[in-house]
Amino acid sequence: MFRKPLLASSVIAAIAALPAYGSSPHSVFISEYIEGGSFNKSIEIANPTESDITLDNYSLAKSVNGGGAWDNLLSLNGYSIAAGDVLVISHTDADAKILSKTDLTNTSVISFNGDDPVALLDSNGDVVDVVGVMGDINFGKDVTLVRLSEYFTPSSTYDANQWLQLGKDNSDDLAMLGAATAPTAFNCLDNDLEPVFTDIQTLQGDGFSSPYVDGYPYESSEEFYVKGVVSAVTSGLTKGFYLHALVDDNDPNTSEGLFVSTQANVSELSPGDVVCAYGKVQEYYNLTQLKIDDDKWVTLDNQEAPQAVAISVLDTDQSFEQTLERYEGMLVELDQTLDMRVTRTFGFDYAAYRNNMVVAHERVNMQPNQLHPAGSLEANLAQAENDDRRLFIESDAKAPNGVIPYYPDFGLYDDDGDGSADDYIRIDDTLTGAQGVITYSYNDYRLIVTNTLSKDNFVHNQPRIDEPDVAAGDLRIATFNVLNYFNSPFGGNDNQFGSNRGAYSDDEFALQQQKIVHAIKGLDGDIVGLMEIENNGFGEGSAIEQLVTELNATIDDEDNHYEYVAVDSNLNDEFDALDSVGTDAIAVGVIYKPSAVKLLETGVIVMPRQDAPAVIIDGEEVESGKNYQRDALAPTFQVLGGKKRITVAVNHFKSKGSSCWEDVAPVEEGGQADQDPDKQGSCEAFRVAAAVALGEALKGGGSYKVILGDLNSYAKEDPMLILTDYTMGQYGKEIRAARNTYIGDEPQFGDEGAVIDQHYGYINAVEMMQPESWSYSYNDEVGALDHILVSKSLKNRVVDAAEWHINGAESSLFAYSGQYTGDLPKYSDIYRSSDHDPAVVELQIYKRGGSMGWGVLFGLIALLGLRRRNLA
Repeated sequence: MFRKPLLASSVIAAIAALPAYGSSPHSVFISEYIEGGSFNKSIEIANPTESDITLDNYSLAKSVNGGGAWDNLLSLNGYSIAAGDVLVISHTDADAKILSKTDLTNTSVISFNGDDPVALLDSNGDVVDVVGVMGDINFGKDVTLVRLSEYFTPSSTYDANQWLQLGKDNSDDLAMLGAATAPTAFNCLDNDLEPVFTDIQTLQGDGFSSPYVDGYPYESSEEFYVKGVVSAVTSGLTKGFYLHALVDDNDPNTSEGLFVSTQANVSELSPGDVVCAYGKVQEYYNLTQLKIDDDKWVTLDNQEAPQAVAISVLDTDQSFEQTLERYEGMLVELDQTLDMRVTRTFGFDYAAYRNNMVVAHERVNMQPNQLHPAGSLEANLAQAENDDRRLFIESDAKAPNGVIPYYPDFGLYDDDGDGSADDYIRIDDTLTGAQGVITYSYNDYRLIVTNTLSKDNFVHNQPRIDEPDVAAGDLRIATFNVLNYFNSPFGGNDNQFGSNRGAYSDDEFALQQQKIVHAIKGLDGDIVGLMEIENNGFGEGSAIEQLVTELNATIDDEDNHYEYVAVDSNLNDEFDALDSVGTDAIAVGVIYKPSAVKLLETGVIVMPRQDAPAVIIDGEEVESGKNYQRDALAPTFQVLGGKKRITVAVNHFKSKGSSCWEDVAPVEEGGQADQDPDKQGSCEAFRVAAAVALGEALKGGGSYKVILGDLNSYAKEDPMLILTDYTMGQYGKEIRAARNTYIGDEPQFGDEGAVIDQHYGYINAVEMMQPESWSYSYNDEVGALDHILVSKSLKNRVVDAAEWHINGAESSLFAYSGQYTGDLPKYSDIYRSSDHDPAVVELQIYKRGGSMGWGVLFGLIALLGLRRRNLA
């Protein structure tokens, strides 16, 4: 439809008065953008000239997440716009008000979100006019943008200052090309008399919410005049500006700051501006703010900008959350005395759906089940303490891939030429000197950083080291998850069990291989158990053969070269998959130094599978009941220098991420009804069955025993307790194994599953030597999923054990994959060669020469910090 143009004469007059912007031959431009709730999305294209314009040579385009390409196109052939009129294109399912003003509906281009630029393209695909910017940045989420009349001309570059920003779902101006102008600021003087101002501190109060807000609808019944000096202006995570009180009330329990929420364009505001605002006090998802209409504020004056205030903890603070609440809305600084420790490096936050970092007060957040039995009161208290101590470190704008907005040099340079980035962040670093405003969203306090950080702002409490920090024995055993090392797409053998899970290009694979090789070389283990290596055989062209070949090429001394344990299905009647370990696309593997140990036997331990009834809820199958574990590889070696034998069982238990029968079945049927009350993740009962199978398979025999690998269980979770020291009396909890499990064709546990009342007595070697050890970071908590357990006969032969924090402690931006890392340089060093940290144990299998006692000798070794290479 074609409507009669509104204010056409004034529009044309306004265009005639505009300065010439380049020599563009185009006149049509985008005049309105609506990104509202649900499908309320619309684009308005205007013709400001005195002649009709055909759109046969134009198309409307969308770039998904601002990825740099125009992914969706809508041809405008056959449409035209009358002089001084507009064409409105809306989503097919927009509300009735929008559709009543719509000429054309669409669901591909007009399905944009706030980070999807939209452009008008010419016949050559060149941008005529654009709304938004590339780089996955929220420029227009939940807003309506109307082109200001002084900018009625197309531009291939988006400038937010050319647009009037209105509230969510505002379509009042749609289909009307009027002379929109910037709003007149609210006059803070009423009849030439200054209004009565309410202090910011009074509105904040001395508690967790404003004294003027009492329950639903979580806002005050009256409106308030507030005056303060601007400390920060934000348009991303929060939209509005932060005011600091003009007068300090000298009460540390009340905040001197307040966030003013508005959809108005406040980009011309800057720190130091004195502003008057008028609106209601709200508790917006527990953030105290002043919510104002877009025109209910005015700049009164300008003065020195507020200085950031160092956060300090009072003796009267009952929690760290109370400390942060006292600074809500204020410009603050995290100084070194506050000791905010990085507990998650810069990465993806699923709650806020953006990249950010997390710090915790005085220590990293340990996963509660690492130190306390899962489900115990102590674990619950530890979880509550973690929740209290955390602070999210945010950028205002959504961060583009590979960029930390407040740390522009992150990962960019290797000035010392050591092959690693000079600017990095590690878990347990103390963040110091960061400044920003304190806000609250997604159930956590957040600091929106306002200054620029560098490597000098991060104190490395656990610096990078180029080898594991352990005292020496005569046998080193290590575990290393190699994070989907797949060579089949790059000339290796085909994988008969699944598709590629690793690198997706030759360059990525080459980098992944280099990083893993350098890490394993640095581990220098005599026996190394590997997890997540491709399960594509053992001969030439297999992943493990290629990895060992590449590893040996970097080791000059042939006496230190590695071989790998190969499996022939004919050695095990229950193992019917030729040249593989189990039937998953990934498997475990073992490499070893023939100069240190001699391979005597190759063993495969077949692990349980679950074949339970399907779980049907409301007529829909939500769980098949069929689940699988990866088989273990358990070779036996003779340790050279004597006749001692050692069996090393390498494992990769079922993950926490995919569900099993117990996770989704109703409670009345024996399941957990999709609950995780003790934070063990999914399939813990199935992992208990695996622990029992492993413990039983390793019983007997005359060798020392070592269980290692990624057990997908923190140190005090049920599978680990079964393998180590569980008793009902000690832990006060019942541990159950999954139902309907089988080992091969033999039933393990039947319809009821089983209550497990025994343990297998293994010693957690790393925990024994490093009580607060960890190997993996998930969200903002760390814990050990990668373990080395030794039989009791080896306990007194453990010299030392530790994790090597080269992966879990490092940013995922240093990983080999180019996904989500943008233009960040890549390094072939050891850091982030996987997502799990490797771990090592040093054993003293044979007595050292001389008369000195073992215990005294081991103590001296540890005291002097001697390394294995020094004793070679």
